[in-house]
Amino acid sequence: MDNKNVTMQDIASQLGITKVSVSKAINNQPGVSEELKRQILETSYKLGYKKNGLRKEFTDVKKFGFLVPKRFFLENDNFYTVIYYYMTRECEKKNINLHLFIIDPVDEKELTLPFSFKEYNLNGVFFVGEIGASYINLIKNLVFPIVIIDFYNPHLTEDCVITDNFYAGYMATTNLIDKGHYNIGFVGNPGYSTSVMDRFYGYRKALSENELEYTKEWNISNNDVSGIYTLEHPLPDPMPTAFVCHCDMAAYYLMLKLQSKGISVPDQVSLVSFDNTKLSQKCYPPLTTIDINKRNIAHKALQQLLWKMEHPAAEMQRVLLNTHLIERGSTKKLHNPILDVSDRA
Repeated sequence: MDNKNVTMQDIASQLGITKVSVSKAINNQPGVSEELKRQILETSYKLGYKKNGLRKEFTDVKKFGFLVPKRFFLENDNFYTVIYYYMTRECEKKNINLHLFIIDPVDEKELTLPFSFKEYNLNGVFFVGEIGASYINLIKNLVFPIVIIDFYNPHLTEDCVITDNFYAGYMATTNLIDKGHYNIGFVGNPGYSTSVMDRFYGYRKALSENELEYTKEWNISNNDVSGIYTLEHPLPDPMPTAFVCHCDMAAYYLMLKLQSKGISVPDQVSLVSFDNTKLSQKCYPPLTTIDINKRNIAHKALQQLLWKMEHPAAEMQRVLLNTHLIERGSTKKLHNPILDVSDRA
């Protein structure tokens, strides 16, 4: 069969289904099961169908979208900005045009497409930061494939590239315990995002494993739902000897708050954070932090999207990236630490 002349009817005949079902699958519309959609897309690629829904050939110039909610793009010492920078460089090497779309909270709530989004005729999309399933499904009806970066949702079937935040939270807390800290708080609202929640429960696991109590009053938050940080939050009384902070920015603002009250870091309170942004190195003392490799996230995500274009019928993939801890000046080993769990009272 001449690939240039392959039609939707050819695909339908090959599978013994209607042309309408093929059209719905190729254009990512409701009305066909996930399994049938996989079969249709796989057959379409094998036959060489290129018109309309399946975009351009793999060797052509491709156009990808990089969609990130405004509240995440502006916070975390430009964490997602750095990912976008590395993603742009990766795309340039492969002759891919990357277009940035910052999603306003109102547009996300009202399910409104970004300005001129349809005009770009994108071949694929990255969703970065946390965004609702309804909005992702809105885009899903227009663009295929999609790769999600730095979050996941059990109700979505899109591939995702995520950091192992649960283990990172466990590792950060264990580091403090090994330094003799047994009264440890957590800075961050677990409900803010999946990454914060995973870090929180990694922290809780480390406490439980070492027979240490979780104290709710030591779980504080210094940013609001829009991602804005503040010094107005109260400090707990009594204070723990250490905090696991959900990101470098949260740790920085807590450090400022502590210092304004005459509390020294790390002499009186130790801090561990996440992301290893430039802020973690510039503040004083510099932060002990979990390094999140932004370059690797960008590389793996692009790799996954290109792979999905070639394997549209493949099952959902979850790519999990490891982290490591970088020790700096914000943590201190306590004098006379208790060495054995059984000796703790």
